[in-house]
Amino acid sequence: MKIEAINKGSEAKALAFQEFLGFTLPDDYFNFLQKNDGATIDDGYFYVKDLDEYILLELFSDIEECMEDYQEFKDDIPDKSLVIGADPGGAMLLLVTAEVGDFSKGIYFYDHSHFFEASNSDCNTYFVCDTFSEFITILEHTILPQ
Repeated sequence: MKIEAINKGSEAKALAFQEFLGFTLPDDYFNFLQKNDGATIDDGYFYVKDLDEYILLELFSDIEECMEDYQEFKDDIPDKSLVIGADPGGAMLLLVTAEVGDFSKGIYFYDHSHFFEASNSDCNTYFVCDTFSEFITILEHTILPQ
């Protein structure tokens, strides 16, 4: 698995983004944004237990794309959450930054287009892991079964 920055990040960009959102980003994701304003992912997979599927992550969105997605999806996703990436089919990676309803903090796979049979209007968001750092580790170590 290889992560390659789309744009160089900075503390100023990350702080401005956090101010735009109106909530605090987790330290590990904030630190990532300081270094990488978006990134492409080469051969990075993660497993979604509730779907029993391996998902190929294509990219971590740059700040501009995150802002656009936030505006578009903020009524569809939990409060204090944002879309931070996507798979090649357009499904999204969601970062939930606070306990909200049935959602705990963490990284989720958001199948907003209901690509998977298990997804529908009532259930299309699936827990992956607790932190962004843990998610990076998962991408680095997940090997597809033969």
